[in-house]
Amino acid sequence: MKKFILGLTVLSASVALFSIMGNDVTKKLAESDQYKVIKVDGQIVFQKTNADMKQGDVFMPGTALNFKTPQSRAAVISNLKGRFVLSASEQGQTNILPAANNVSSRAGALINLIDLQNHFSGKYLVIGTMKLQLGSEAFPMDEQNFFYLTYDHKGELIRKKLSSDGEYLLLNKEEIFKVDGQPIEITEKEMTIFYRQGTESKKIGTFTPVFPDMTVLKGEVEVIMSEYADKDAATQIKEITAYLNEFYGNPQKDNLGEWLKAEFSLQ
Repeated sequence: MKKFILGLTVLSASVALFSIMGNDVTKKLAESDQYKVIKVDGQIVFQKTNADMKQGDVFMPGTALNFKTPQSRAAVISNLKGRFVLSASEQGQTNILPAANNVSSRAGALINLIDLQNHFSGKYLVIGTMKLQLGSEAFPMDEQNFFYLTYDHKGELIRKKLSSDGEYLLLNKEEIFKVDGQPIEITEKEMTIFYRQGTESKKIGTFTPVFPDMTVLKGEVEVIMSEYADKDAATQIKEITAYLNEFYGNPQKDNLGEWLKAEFSLQ
């Protein structure tokens, strides 16, 4: 009888242990199939609730989505599986594709024309006000020597002189998007940058500066950091940089680094 009771006790304990282990495994499997939404481009609707997908929502594979335009997409992240992009497939289902892992950034002082031409190209992310260090011998900046932008606004060619601070060129959206002393809408548009030295102007290159809503951007980075809270700072910065490259444009290393340090103590 004692042996029977002992055996029953051991069996009960084993069942309880396996039950706990089973719950842990089930929980981990469930968590591995959940993704938190970082950002939505365009409009994506949850078919079951008819609610728009937004930052912070949880997405699970198999959830029916309605992509309102073919270009609509969403950045999602899992602390176990990484970052992915949701987009519409031709069959009306949802593509869940691994996100791009491009972590390049524009970095270093620009000391010659080739540096500048390579720097000002493509989609160019500007976080807050950018201070870009230039070689003062090659590119002195004062009343007679300065950089300026040109862009189209309602059919009119706008020329916008850029401010400077010693050997630093300043890129500021409030200054750039102002015509005749009045602010205009801040939008993504192609611009051309020139360097004027005395009476001569030299074209540097054409690029598209991107000035994000800082409140929105901060929220997106917070989602990434919360999912990667158990990762080291280098991994978090790498993931943030890759995300910015894919959804905004190539960031400038110092500009991004200063903002991450100021807002998140991340360095």
